Amino acid sequence: MKILHTSDWHLGQHFMGKSRREEHKAFIEWLLIVVEQESIEAVIIAGDVFDTGSPPSYAREIYHQLVLEMRARKCQLVVIAGNHDSVSMLNESKSLLAYLDVQVISQADLTDLNSHVISLKDHQGNEAAWLCAVPYLRPKDIVQSQSGQSEQDKKEALLQQIKDFYFSLYQVATQRNVDRKEPLPIIGTGHLTAFGSQLSESVRDLYVGTLDTLPTSVFPPFDYLALGHIHRPQAIGNNGCFRYSGSPIPLSFDELGREKSVVIIDTNLLSKDNQVMDDLFAEQEEPVALKEVPCFQSMTSLQGDLQSLVSQIDGLSCEEGKTIWLEVSVIADEYLSDLHKQLLQAVEGKPIELLRVMRKKTQSENSVSFTERQTLSELSVEEVFDRSVAASLDLPDEQKTALSQLFQQCLEAVSEQTAGHSNSQEETVE
Repeated sequence: MKILHTSDWHLGQHFMGKSRREEHKAFIEWLLIVVEQESIEAVIIAGDVFDTGSPPSYAREIYHQLVLEMRARKCQLVVIAGNHDSVSMLNESKSLLAYLDVQVISQADLTDLNSHVISLKDHQGNEAAWLCAVPYLRPKDIVQSQSGQSEQDKKEALLQQIKDFYFSLYQVATQRNVDRKEPLPIIGTGHLTAFGSQLSESVRDLYVGTLDTLPTSVFPPFDYLALGHIHRPQAIGNNGCFRYSGSPIPLSFDELGREKSVVIIDTNLLSKDNQVMDDLFAEQEEPVALKEVPCFQSMTSLQGDLQSLVSQIDGLSCEEGKTIWLEVSVIADEYLSDLHKQLLQAVEGKPIELLRVMRKKTQSENSVSFTERQTLSELSVEEVFDRSVAASLDLPDEQKTALSQLFQQCLEAVSEQTAGHSNSQEETVE
């Protein structure tokens, strides 16, 4: 079967005073076309369906209309709660939506693991994959603090409980495969910040208790892991099957310049039995494919001195009947009293809406010399690596991103190995 993974829709979001209603409607119309053209049989929304716990009525209307459209196309829908989603609001229609083949997982329930392991079915009604559906994890749902625990003890207990929860669900799915002649792929979900992922301006720091990032070691060996919370599409790990789909529309200006996408997973190709090719010279099909999301609202970020910005604005073009949302960063050391007025004059009569103006000073000699005087002892390992990568101007952005991800994986491996060595030493002493 084919499964579509998406996340972080943030229905109801207002972006610097502008509604995203039309963008979201256009995205869902596009999504429904993709479901039909690609014969998608299940859609997973990995958290943050809504932007707030009390979304406006039009956002709820879009959500419920989506349910009906999916039902009409015989496409199963699984909604995972994110940190922006209200548990009580999602639960309001949970029972009703279940009759329409929509599973809503609003919070973790350690007393009912089976409710988290969902059967994904193809168009013929046959079970084709198991989904270990894990929403945004709130500490109160998965662990209870004990008196006398230090802050470090609480972190370690919480991390272990998260890992135990994931592996328990994986065990349930594995057990369901025991009685089958052909085991089904096991897919997981999560709404969290995984170690090594790249954030954007619109992503809030996300803590599970006191944990800000989670190592990939908490995840079982899922055939695919559908992650949400990070708005930039990216893979974590080496095989590309642990992945953030990213948000379908840019939720901040610093997300521009990167393609938005949804992920399409072919469970037939995830099967380990299908890894041997009959024809060694045939082009190998990949189990995971990215589908680029069109741009539904033009957004541009410009930077330079005032004269340069005016020239850049004059060079902007937009499709007929559409407008550009514009952010500018003015680089100037002196204070410009009529800056905003001059920028408004530059966009006057053009299909441009100036949403944000920022001021930046040119780097002073003092700050340059201070940076040059910094020693390795004053910098973290990550800062040293990031500066080294940034200095490699000949590398394209994609390679810099890949290098950063690989470096984070190395750090994580070293950290886990060091922790394991420390634990063995403690056991030896005892």
